[in-house]
Amino acid sequence: MSSTGTAKDATRTKEGAAKAAARRRAPADAPAPAPSALGKVERPDGPHGSLVVLALLRRKQSPNQIFEAIARAHRPIAHFRMAGDHVYIVSDPQLVTDVFLTHARDVMKGRGLQAARPLLGNGLLTSEGEFHLRQRRLAQPAFHKQRIATYAEQMVTEAVRHEGGWTDGGHVDMVEEMTSLTFAIVGRTLFGTDLTGDARTFGDTLEELMNGFGQLSAIGNERIVRALPKGRHLLSRVEDLDAVVQRIIDEHRADVANGIDRHDLLSWMIQARDDEAAATYGTSMSDEQLRDEVMTFVLAGHETTAMALSWAWWLLASNPDIAGRLHDELARVLDDGVGGLRAPSYEDISSLPYTYAVMAETIRMYPPAWIMGRRLLTDLRVGDWDLPSGSIVLGSPWILHRDERFWGDATTFRPERWVDADGAFDESAPGVPRGAWIPFGFGNRRCIGEQFAWTEAVLVLATLAAKWQPELVPGTVVQTQAAVTLRPRNGLPMTLRRHTDAPHV
Repeated sequence: MSSTGTAKDATRTKEGAAKAAARRRAPADAPAPAPSALGKVERPDGPHGSLVVLALLRRKQSPNQIFEAIARAHRPIAHFRMAGDHVYIVSDPQLVTDVFLTHARDVMKGRGLQAARPLLGNGLLTSEGEFHLRQRRLAQPAFHKQRIATYAEQMVTEAVRHEGGWTDGGHVDMVEEMTSLTFAIVGRTLFGTDLTGDARTFGDTLEELMNGFGQLSAIGNERIVRALPKGRHLLSRVEDLDAVVQRIIDEHRADVANGIDRHDLLSWMIQARDDEAAATYGTSMSDEQLRDEVMTFVLAGHETTAMALSWAWWLLASNPDIAGRLHDELARVLDDGVGGLRAPSYEDISSLPYTYAVMAETIRMYPPAWIMGRRLLTDLRVGDWDLPSGSIVLGSPWILHRDERFWGDATTFRPERWVDADGAFDESAPGVPRGAWIPFGFGNRRCIGEQFAWTEAVLVLATLAAKWQPELVPGTVVQTQAAVTLRPRNGLPMTLRRHTDAPHV
């Protein structure tokens, strides 16, 4: 490489790090915790903060396991200090509901997502207050039922195209397979773009960034992002993703200017107008705002579903009887009448209660969004304790979804718990208290793409499981890796096995 090329790369890296570092700063109108009026307070029991940080740094256990052990030992609220913050893990469903829903206006996003701001910017996952409501208002129409029905056809098309490259007896990493597939689906459905050529760059970079920012947020010291070489490297890597996103935005703006509407989320957001908040935030979204939302939807609509599907394949491989029951349902519903199986459609979802239940049970046991954090903006009474303004409160789907007090056989994969007496899928069928099942969050922070995610997960699983029953490579040890999302550590090496009654296409 020439010295000129090297200099250009160095400049680009420096500029990329500067942009990412700028996104790290919260906007001027972001809320800030009020001074506490409590004075000296009594705090719940919990471990010494240095022991928690040491356990996280040693990485012998994943953070989800560390926090679960703390919560189980100190119910319903555990306390410890970490990087200058008072941190509380709340493991009672009612108390979690009180903090995250009832007092939603008294809290802001916690340290974890704030540490990911260099990647996500000021998108729906990280933004606060009126700006968050404005962005959600602009994006919401793209997730209406009618649009999701349109997306469903593209989801199935991409799944069929993807499995066309599978061969009986072939060896794959199922995490990589599901990641590339859901990335293609996000490109087609939300951005009207073929992103398959960018899948490797985007997927590898995104994984590195999420793991890196996840580790930094667990430690809690955001200044490490700029203080350490690893932190500066992470910031520069964001530029690789920004280049892809900016290209997509430029292409869409050109189409809109020429009167071409791709009928996707990005086209909608480019054209959307909001007069209500125009004086403060402008009538329409800037490129920077669009960039932050695109990155947010790629993460939320690609990474989380990919991990849910990956965990589902492992659980099915570990439970062949359940996999057989799933296949029986698919063979019955998708029978084309001439000895083969057709592709599923959006209309089939209501006829696939067990397929739906398999995904619900997977998300219960291995929730991709495994933890939620909030920083208190004011003093708050939580149960029997006064929590000072500025404190961090953690609520964990991983912990709540596996609590034996609310879930029978909590660590056993039992999809039938989600099927009611009439044989229909029903999220209320397990009969757990409010707050014990929180895979998509609460209130106005509940995932805007929840129905998109359910539709994608069920249809992709139905498309692939109708013909395939992958097996885990013998000797593989499957462990969790909890960063921004809950991933299988070291992937999921699997051998592809075609169902003997599945037609070859």
